[in-house]
Amino acid sequence: MKYLGFVVVAGLAAVAVLLPAPAALSPEPSVPEEVASVAVCAIEEGSGRTTAISVLSTVDGPVSLTLFAGGETTGSIGHETGSSGSITIPVVDVSAVGTVGGLVEMPVASSAAGALVSGAESMSSESCSSVAHPLTFLTGATTASGDTFQLHLMNPYAGEAVVELTVNSEAGNESNARFEAVIVPPRSSHIVDFTELVPGRETLSIVIETSRGRVISVGRQAAAGEIAIWQAVPPAQDWFIPIPGGQGRREVVVATPINADVEYQVDFYGPEGLEEGLLSGVMPARGRATIDVTELSDKPVALRIISTAPIVPTLWIESEEGLSVTTASPRSANRWLLPGAGVPAGGRATVVILNISIDDSTVTIRPLRRGTTVRTLTVGSDSLLELALEAADGYLIESVGETVVLWSGHRSQASVAAIGVPVSDE
Repeated sequence: MKYLGFVVVAGLAAVAVLLPAPAALSPEPSVPEEVASVAVCAIEEGSGRTTAISVLSTVDGPVSLTLFAGGETTGSIGHETGSSGSITIPVVDVSAVGTVGGLVEMPVASSAAGALVSGAESMSSESCSSVAHPLTFLTGATTASGDTFQLHLMNPYAGEAVVELTVNSEAGNESNARFEAVIVPPRSSHIVDFTELVPGRETLSIVIETSRGRVISVGRQAAAGEIAIWQAVPPAQDWFIPIPGGQGRREVVVATPINADVEYQVDFYGPEGLEEGLLSGVMPARGRATIDVTELSDKPVALRIISTAPIVPTLWIESEEGLSVTTASPRSANRWLLPGAGVPAGGRATVVILNISIDDSTVTIRPLRRGTTVRTLTVGSDSLLELALEAADGYLIESVGETVVLWSGHRSQASVAAIGVPVSDE
């Protein structure tokens, strides 16, 4: 396939651009401005669910979590990652706040934070975002069959943000005045309830374009008591998604915000190795395609999806254990942090490691907690492994070759899947 070039709207790439945070959010920053890294997390506390924030770092250093809502700080707490390079902060220790945003300050750029939301019969996890991009895209949501979907817009900054939403479904473009000029006040969150605005839609795709200020957006899907959260991300043309093995429905929903036909190709990493060009097709303008992974294999597999214009692929896993959703990764790396990764109480967890290198890769798997055992193993070229995890605040995965990493967790009637956070070697 001949691939066409396309320039995506650029994000605000530097963490230094994101913060320092407004004084009202963090009157006494816990780390020096020149080395601090920050992330914004979607918080849900109450109504039978509680959130814990996992913070991982390659160094021992100070961490702070500040909650913001209604234009002000609603609580703040400071910690140290300690010698393990990790800390988990229950939000209930800060404040009982409902659905809000959380600002995490971390020691260095090679750090990551993630939110793990737990209920009696639900569990979800997503990494916290360190960059507020001016244009992001979210796909695969649904308001059909009694399911509910909300878009959580978070603005931790001192200035007001204005957001334009472009919404498409199987019915075409969805027109609603409440999608236009959505205002997110400073240091506040705004919830857009699509269940109320566009009920009965099988599949929703949403472009979030910030015309003034900056926001970070997270989708929140509820189905049969289970909750899944995932980030809206900038579209790109090259994506990787490792997929754990198992029964139930495993699908990758691919959609494009582009108002033109988009060609795509799917390379398949399976039990027999890499099969390039296993699938291909054409998505219509602002359309979508679904890849049924269950039909390909019930073993752990991975996909690489390449396209002629920007797209976003999202993995959906639905089984008796629950619902989990995560977005693919637009990059590979030699070092990954998995905030929140570990065995849920009474459950199990695994990590899927995809080696995209042409050579075998030595991989080190390091649980971030005291007294843990570091494992070193080899992942063959253009292949993947799924391994069991142990209890930890999260994991550091390092490799000689380029890899892509995803973790999943399961307990009774609840499951979670989350792509890792690539970090630099600095």
